[in-house]
Amino acid sequence: MVKLVEIDEAEYDSDSQYTTDSESEHDIHDDYVDSDFEDDYMDESLLERLAALKDIVPVEQRHALSKVASRVGYWGDFGMRLVGKLAWVFTTSAFLVVLPLAIETDREKMMMQWESEQSGAQGQAPPPGMAPNMAPGVVGPAPGIV
Repeated sequence: MVKLVEIDEAEYDSDSQYTTDSESEHDIHDDYVDSDFEDDYMDESLLERLAALKDIVPVEQRHALSKVASRVGYWGDFGMRLVGKLAWVFTTSAFLVVLPLAIETDREKMMMQWESEQSGAQGQAPPPGMAPNMAPGVVGPAPGIV
């Protein structure tokens, strides 16, 4: 069993083998700064660090990592190409189908407005979409032809 004893600061001898936390951190930092490690660390390029990894990582693991990276690259490329092709198909289909439909709807709307203006100018007000004395949706004879 361990017995703990409290030591007063008056009894503490500064020349003892034990140091405080702040003293030990200061000593470690001085030793660390005095070494040339920081200079070597800062001068080392990223390429040199990657080349050093080649010696650390075994050949089998390097090949496995290379395979995984290659497969991820392949499937990423495949996925992006597929998304691009699908986007092309959907946008061109939308232009070919929706654009003419929108133009025709606008044209129909303008025609209905013009017909209502013409009937209002003659003094008659038929319901929208119907010519006078005609069934809905039936186009009447051209003006001037009887």
